Amino acid sequence: RVMGFAICFTAGYLMSFMSLRLIFKLVEGNPAPFVFLYTSGNLLSLLSSTFLSGPKRQFKLMFDEKRQTTSIVYLSTLGTSIVVCFIPFPTLAKMGVLVLLLLVQMSASLWYTLSYVPYGRATAKRMLRSVLSGEE
Repeated sequence: RVMGFAICFTAGYLMSFMSLRLIFKLVEGNPAPFVFLYTSGNLLSLLSSTFLSGPKRQFKLMFDEKRQTTSIVYLSTLGTSIVVCFIPFPTLAKMGVLVLLLLVQMSASLWYTLSYVPYGRATAKRMLRSVLSGEE
């Protein structure tokens, strides 16, 4: 189980990281290679935890009261980014929407991960408030 988790988690993050080399395709107006590799990597990383907890428990944990909104936002942006690849509209607008979806995905993924760290979200909020207010 631990080996399956480690392999899927590592492969998923490597795929997501490697997708960044395809970001030029996105800028050139061909977003599909980047979006598919990035989304596949994210899904593989997310599903890797089913090796540790099992699919039923993983689904239950993802949609408990504490993580439900974040999970819905994360999964929705993953699916929406694939759909946006195939909708015919101007390249610049498509690129803008995809970059926005990417930023929301990254934020949702981080927020989801922090929900498993004791005081993770509270610490992140405190740090963000401190940075935004200019306090030390």
